[in-house]
This record gives sequence, C-alpha cells and structure tokens, in this order.
Amino acid sequence: MSNPFTISGIHHVTLVVGDLEAARAFYGKILGLPVLDRPNYEFEGAWFRCGPIELHLLLAEEHQDPSRQHFAVEVDKFDECIASIRCAGVGIVGGPGVRPHNRRSFAFCKDPSGNLIELSGPPG
Repeated sequence: MSNPFTISGIHHVTLVVGDLEAARAFYGKILGLPVLDRPNYEFEGAWFRCGPIELHLLLAEEHQDPSRQHFAVEVDKFDECIASIRCAGVGIVGGPGVRPHNRRSFAFCKDPSGNLIELSGPPG
C-alpha cells in the first residue's frame, strides 16, 4: 500500500526531566548542544539543537505523566497523513491543532505498544 504522505524525518524528541537546571547544564554545557529559543509556554522547559533534530526538555513536576515523552515526525501532507492513519484504525489522542508560534499542524497518536508519536506538518 502506498502512503499519500511522506515522513521526512524526526523533527524532535521530548524528554521529561526531574531537574531542569541540571538537565540544561548536562545537555548545554557538558554535551555542548546549542540552546534554541523556546516559545513562552505555560510550563517550564528547554530546547536544544542536536544535529538536524531538536531536543525538548519538560520539567517532570509539571508533566508527571510519562506519556508526555514522545518523538515527532515531520510529514509533508498533514491532512492526508491524519486521514490515512484514521483509515488504518489508529486513533488520534491529541489534536489535530495548529501551534501558534510556528503555525505547524500537529496531532498525536500511539503506536501498538502505547508510545506517543507527534505528527507535525510543514511550517505554515
């Protein structure tokens, strides 16, 4: 079966951390990852560049649910991707929506083992 959309790669990985300052020091100073500007969300976090991929850190106190940990794939045809996934019987567990800071469409689904995956459309 041919997909009506293409995944171009992983856009970001999100990790939930217990100590945001220690994580910032580890990823930024020890590993030397460049810090990225982060939108002014209502929760604490930090973003880093890791080659072509972004690393997003979320503070565990504000995100106790480990299911917030996920990776995001970038898709070229967002609406077709969502339709195809739904047609295959996979439920959308978050979104679809549009991020205000970059106008990217997004939605979340889970793989058969319950791992959270973000589907991210091209920047709008």
